[in-house]
Amino acid sequence: MRLAPPVMIAHIGSLYHRIHRQCDKIFREHGLPLEMDQIPVLMRLYYSGEASQQEIYSVLGRDKASVNRTITFLAKKDFVRVLKDLTDKRKTRVELTETGNKLAAQTHTILENFNESLAATLTEDERTQFNSLALRLTEAITLR
Repeated sequence: MRLAPPVMIAHIGSLYHRIHRQCDKIFREHGLPLEMDQIPVLMRLYYSGEASQQEIYSVLGRDKASVNRTITFLAKKDFVRVLKDLTDKRKTRVELTETGNKLAAQTHTILENFNESLAATLTEDERTQFNSLALRLTEAITLR
């Protein structure tokens, strides 16, 4: 006998992967040298300013190795600059370069447009309900 997959997890996973692939496609169409996996680090710096690597992986909920790989990639492309922390020499700070700031602004616009196109498929009530449910599920996972 074959068992059915856990439905909510299957739907969330499918939505996540489709959004990921679509964003990668849109980035390629706009000539952006990024993939969706790198976007959270870039946008964290764009929205909040410079940060330590520890702050980045803590806020994003990603492992150190993943964040370090992304920062190394972004630094090689001259999108970020890695600096020694002035107060604690063991720490490093990461900040966007001018090129990185321009790229992040482009990325923000692209993501905003994609978000609007997704939101347009839902009514205002559905968007409110979706946001509420997504936050509840996120909190439920965070509390475990």
